[in-house]
Amino acid sequence: MSKTKIAILGGGMAGLSAAYQLSKTQALRDRYEVTIYQLGWRLGGKAASGRDAIGRNLEHGLHVWFGCYENTFKMLQEIYAARTPPPGSKLRIWQDAVKPQDYTPIGMLDDKGGWHYLPLTWPTNSGTPGDGTLMPTIAQMLETVIGWLKEIFDNGNEPSPAEATAVAGPPPTRTPTLPQPSSVLEAAIDHLRALGPHLEGQADEDLQRLPDILRWVRDAHARTRGAAAAAGSKDAIIFEVLDVFAAVAQGIMVDLWLPDATLESLDGSDFRAWLLDHGADPKVVASSSVVRVLYDTMFQYKDGDTADPSYAAGTALGVIMRLVGTYKGSMMWDVQAGMGEVIVAPLYEHLLDAGVQFQFFSKITSVEPAEDRPAVQTIRLDRQADTLNGAYAPTTSQDGTAFWPSQPFWDQLQNGAAMQAAGVNFESYWSNWPAAGKVVLTRGVDFDIVIQAISLGAYKPLNTQDVSMCAGLMTRSPAFDAFVRNIGIVPSQALQLWCNCTTSQLGWTTGKPATVAGPEYLNIWADMTQVLGFEPWPAPKPLSLHYLTGTYKTTLYQQPSSNTGVPATARAEIRQQSIDWLNASSGAVWPVADVGGKFDWNVLTAPAGAVGEARFDAQFWRANIDPTECCTLSAAGTTQYRLHPDQSGFTNLILAGEGTRHGFNTTTFEGAVMSGAAASRAICGEPTRIVGYDFLQRRFSQGPGA
Repeated sequence: MSKTKIAILGGGMAGLSAAYQLSKTQALRDRYEVTIYQLGWRLGGKAASGRDAIGRNLEHGLHVWFGCYENTFKMLQEIYAARTPPPGSKLRIWQDAVKPQDYTPIGMLDDKGGWHYLPLTWPTNSGTPGDGTLMPTIAQMLETVIGWLKEIFDNGNEPSPAEATAVAGPPPTRTPTLPQPSSVLEAAIDHLRALGPHLEGQADEDLQRLPDILRWVRDAHARTRGAAAAAGSKDAIIFEVLDVFAAVAQGIMVDLWLPDATLESLDGSDFRAWLLDHGADPKVVASSSVVRVLYDTMFQYKDGDTADPSYAAGTALGVIMRLVGTYKGSMMWDVQAGMGEVIVAPLYEHLLDAGVQFQFFSKITSVEPAEDRPAVQTIRLDRQADTLNGAYAPTTSQDGTAFWPSQPFWDQLQNGAAMQAAGVNFESYWSNWPAAGKVVLTRGVDFDIVIQAISLGAYKPLNTQDVSMCAGLMTRSPAFDAFVRNIGIVPSQALQLWCNCTTSQLGWTTGKPATVAGPEYLNIWADMTQVLGFEPWPAPKPLSLHYLTGTYKTTLYQQPSSNTGVPATARAEIRQQSIDWLNASSGAVWPVADVGGKFDWNVLTAPAGAVGEARFDAQFWRANIDPTECCTLSAAGTTQYRLHPDQSGFTNLILAGEGTRHGFNTTTFEGAVMSGAAASRAICGEPTRIVGYDFLQRRFSQGPGA
């Protein structure tokens, strides 16, 4: 019996996840022949990384994993359990690959316009991400957050009983006198437990009591301590958290519980507008880092412009619930080496062993429907380069760790020296290097089923000159056309700095951080010094390593492919923006490096003789403007256009990627993994369970699902 041939277009995490599931058992391997067609020389998509000639790991951006990434952790654990690590490998078990990161300070502006960071250490728990246990209900998530708020007040942050009672009146609880916020919050927990995990069969007034209690605590705090608190102070932040949480609780009761609605039903509104609709303070909504942190973390700004935020309310609320209410072990987990080394290379090796085939240097140019039926008939691609001897070998290893290079192994390619001298970038939308050949794949001969796992930006109509590779499909399927046109993409930027002094010597002394909501546009920063342990530096080795990222305010990603100067323009812009940011804003994180209001370039590791800003040129920065590199925008009003993997409108075309409909509906590593798993399920029925996949689409009475 011949195997069903599956062509996976794109080797990002969605495509790799689909291939992993389709080849997971011998029965599936006997049934399917899977081939991944990949642009350029490496896999991973936005998770692709590579080492340069020095041996430094170069990333697409800063990647952290959240403790709610159930499907990602499960795949990681299975891969590491199945592999035999090479001798000397530092990545032997999955706990070597990722480690807990519970310290996540939040950037704040004080009342004088200065930046500082509010320390935030998340409680850890005994859970293990990826263990497949059931998710808590929404009521249980609310209870968890209220418990944290109670701990804040228990630790000396509440007014006296007399103060609270005098300014806020009697609390809306059934006990006669519970004047202190911590006691009132304890009553709120008891109230939630009495209502039950699914809030079933409760009177409206019982449900309304919860947001009333939260508002009472907010007002008691504000009128005794928060009203006069300086912007960015601890008391001010407590007020802002209480204000936002009270609005969230109100919205859940009114918009989800009473109509028995789904989170997606809220997505016509922006999250900020939804908070205002449910009583949040307009000043808090407009300027508080408590709200901004969500938009920054998920890159939810149109064209990367922080002055133009848009985040579908239900999606945003669902992301908060998942991140805050369902994490296991630690809120965040740090990768210990490059993403290409921690997950992509081990997964590639696993798929090779499972019989999955890879066609590197394959640039898809057209995916075309049949004339007489709703099916993909033809796939056209450019063969970007030919190898000298057999299949391209994309990875190598050092000290037992397999890694990808930051450029192709030119010595494996025909005309490799000429291409290297010309600076050919096979991953660039604006590369004009001529193809080595043309390839046509035909249904029934080369493939039976197609998984479109290329990043959505690659086939969006971005200008009037370039024709989408999926133009024919868009003409035939209105739903597919609406999906492609209406889900937006967001450019971003990344910066990596190697320093010849430790983080504490730079002036940050409170612990190893992963921060968010800092000064724009490099508003996310993490100390990634652990990666130095995998980089083969000669002495003297850098003493710290820092990754920074944020959105990139630009429309350059829309430029026609014929405009070959776009990458250089973007690179120059990001260089200057990074230098300006370091001079103006780095003092908030590294005060010792701020000398008279300018960045001290001497803290950077650089070749001997490099002086001043020239030392910056020895660092790494990139503009993520290639359409395949842009993140997905989850703007208000767009969720309706997202499609599940089996809703392309074509019988043999399955969709995969973070732009599809899944349990996050936003730009996340986990969303890509879930989407790939769902693509596999649409074909073979496996996996039968994808934890959290339908979280945003379930009615309130159904609970959050498995």
